[in-house]
Amino acid sequence: MTNELKVLFYLKKNQRKKNGLCPIMGRIHVGKTMAQFSLKIDADVELWDAKAGRLKGKSVFANDINKKIEKVNLLIYTRYNEEKRIGKDFTATDLKVIVQGIAEAQDSLCAYMAKMNEKLAARVGKDRALSTLTSYKHYHSLLVAFLQTKYKLKDISFKALKYSFIEEYVHYLRVTRKLAINTTSFAVCRMREAISEAIDEGIIGKDPFFSYELESSEIKHRNISRKDLEKIMAENFDNETTAIVRDMFVFSTFCGLAYIDVKNLTYENIVKQEDGSYWIMTHRQKTGSASNIRLMEIPLSLIEKYRSHTSAS
Repeated sequence: MTNELKVLFYLKKNQRKKNGLCPIMGRIHVGKTMAQFSLKIDADVELWDAKAGRLKGKSVFANDINKKIEKVNLLIYTRYNEEKRIGKDFTATDLKVIVQGIAEAQDSLCAYMAKMNEKLAARVGKDRALSTLTSYKHYHSLLVAFLQTKYKLKDISFKALKYSFIEEYVHYLRVTRKLAINTTSFAVCRMREAISEAIDEGIIGKDPFFSYELESSEIKHRNISRKDLEKIMAENFDNETTAIVRDMFVFSTFCGLAYIDVKNLTYENIVKQEDGSYWIMTHRQKTGSASNIRLMEIPLSLIEKYRSHTSAS
């Protein structure tokens, strides 16, 4: 059976309303299958061009209705081409369900992930870090680029996803984009988070990638030797920016703080104890856990070195 698409728009004249208008209907033919649906808009019988499937004239009303019809028509053909590109068997009814199901942006993968990022953005500075949002936006852009490269699509409906999609996406990330295993894993996990939320909301019934197992590798943390650290500390840099970066690295090494936690420090976090010692009292941004760190001679000297460069705020 050939899957040639034909779309027809017509008036349902036997359901004329009191205002004289009739519902505009759509009929989809895919091969030998057929499905009908309502556009949920009405038109005047006297102005209807049955052959064109549009309203006659150039009035504001006619132009508005014709634009709505054209939008639906474009959506149908877009989804039809999408289904063909991914090699999925479908009928007119399947296409009707997909078209009606993606009337809202949340029913397509990339748009849904974009909405997830919008929600995350509202939490930045409260319980989520800006770096997390930046990473998630990057994962979203990777998916968008994959769809454009592989299928020439701007987005894809949840209902059009099948198992081979995730295999092709992983291949794209690893081979075409040359990403590391763990970076690929993070990108795919974010996509699967969107699918899980869509399932919870009833947008789709099941995970098309349920049996897929992500590949990952153990992250090996590198340590710096005392000799190498002393060499870095003794180095004289002509470039001021490089020297500042070196000092921040040394400070974070002695204090055991991540870069973002060093960046967040203020003088209010430096507390003098009764015995004369100074302590950093702060909370880790990533975990929110409290950290009380005694300042030894070297980190204290770095604080004094840059005291005139900053404000207590």
